Amino acid sequence: ISQLDPHAFDGTAGAHPNRVGVDTHGQFALNNQWVWGWDSVYANDNTFFRDYGLAAYRNPLNSFLLLPDTGVSQLYLTGVGNRSYFDARTMYYQGFSAYDVQAQIPVVAPVIDYSNVLNQSVLGGELSYKANFTSLTRNQAAFEPITGNVQHDSLGNPILDPATGQAISVCSPLSGLSADPSQRNRTNCILRGVPGNYTRLSGEVDWRRSFTDPMGQIWTPFASLRGDLINADISNQTDVQAFTHVGNAQIARVMPTIGLEYRYPFINVQPWGTTTIEPIAQVIIRPNEQYAGQLPNEDAQSLTFDDSNLFSVNKFSGWDRVEGGGRVNAGVQATTQFDRGGAINVLFGQSYQIFGMNSYAVADLTNTGIDSGLDKSKSDYVARISYQPNKTFNFTTRARIDEATGNFNRFEVEGRANFDRWSLSMLYGDYAAQPELGFLNRREGVLGTASVKVAQNWVVSGGMRYDITQNKVNQYIIGAGYVDDCFLFAVNYITDYNYYTTTPGLLGTSVVSATPVTDHRVMVQLGLRTIGTTALNQSVGVAQ
Repeated sequence: ISQLDPHAFDGTAGAHPNRVGVDTHGQFALNNQWVWGWDSVYANDNTFFRDYGLAAYRNPLNSFLLLPDTGVSQLYLTGVGNRSYFDARTMYYQGFSAYDVQAQIPVVAPVIDYSNVLNQSVLGGELSYKANFTSLTRNQAAFEPITGNVQHDSLGNPILDPATGQAISVCSPLSGLSADPSQRNRTNCILRGVPGNYTRLSGEVDWRRSFTDPMGQIWTPFASLRGDLINADISNQTDVQAFTHVGNAQIARVMPTIGLEYRYPFINVQPWGTTTIEPIAQVIIRPNEQYAGQLPNEDAQSLTFDDSNLFSVNKFSGWDRVEGGGRVNAGVQATTQFDRGGAINVLFGQSYQIFGMNSYAVADLTNTGIDSGLDKSKSDYVARISYQPNKTFNFTTRARIDEATGNFNRFEVEGRANFDRWSLSMLYGDYAAQPELGFLNRREGVLGTASVKVAQNWVVSGGMRYDITQNKVNQYIIGAGYVDDCFLFAVNYITDYNYYTTTPGLLGTSVVSATPVTDHRVMVQLGLRTIGTTALNQSVGVAQ
């Protein structure tokens, strides 16, 4: 794009007379099991796709919440068998958020996953194995604040960014300007990504077998053995030593696990339906996690303890962390299936650390596990109630309840309805503050979407997100579109918060405005399926 008005985006990252964006995808089938392909996304500034509304063209009739914050370029090879899976890919991320510093985003080359389940029994049970190889490079340490502390000069005054007038966090990449650089430590920051090279090879073998005794009790013994080989070459950048050892290290760790799962379903049949009540318990025995909290954590930073992973043997989301110590997971599940249609499902349970070190209470570089509800000997309670009266409606509520106080640390209520032509959804969420993870305030809001098919090829849609904590609507969309096999036409009116990047900032670095700006935008799209799609965007006003 050669901008006719070079000053249209003055004060933002898009203040260039010429701007470039590329988005290309390809996939080819080698046979009925193997495919290879690529995704490539590039822009010469991180607001290109947002300024021109080019994010929504992928799904023009439901572009709500689809503005991208990251462009992912990757080359991949994937194979799927009857009981096996292989995936290898290299990945390059480009940050489109004004908060992103490109040098802090890793280049992954490659990540390889393989898994297989043997098609014959071993000792009467099922044997499976899986492996992962990850190698990545990051040029600059990625710190993230977990307090509101800011930098001060030698006179004790807050250091302000001249472009925005806002105080600079002690965890900012510019914190070397602080009179006391030691403020960038584990009290004020987490190290979201280590600088340097990180390579890990991991493998795990799992076995399990189920027995049902004459009383109907189900006993499932299981065992696993996992091993990791890690090479970490961490750059000695400013303040990194406050979080982890720098330099090169080769580490090997092993985690053997044995356990037993118990279920005893009670079935009650009535004229109106069938109810199944099922107590569930797991006993897991293993040693402590080796090097807990001392190693980089790149792929296990996301941890939400809820009904979905109560009975997971390892509740960490990736390979870089592994649960250790003895643990008992216990709960009860009840399901009622009504004869005239519909069902209700209820689950309630808790997890207990019975011996050894609690991995979730050990802070790593990203504090994963801290304040998760699992970082105590008795975890928070987790609960779920799901009700589906028919094929049209579905209602689900889930919660994490503080074991000591009974307060709700997480609470969600979701409702969905799908009629012949209508589709509706509503989600309410209330989440307690998690200061150790950087969430300093309680979050509460409502998200609703709706669409209606007014004719065979015409769809009208809308959505709204309301921030209850801030008492304001912070995003909504109203749109309509026409789609058939060859032709596409869509019009959307979208509002969203935007944080503009100003350049140059302090020391020539881009900085982010602390004040969100509400962006009002009209988007018109026209496409011929066999030729291409074009879009016209027009900003219709900006308000604070």
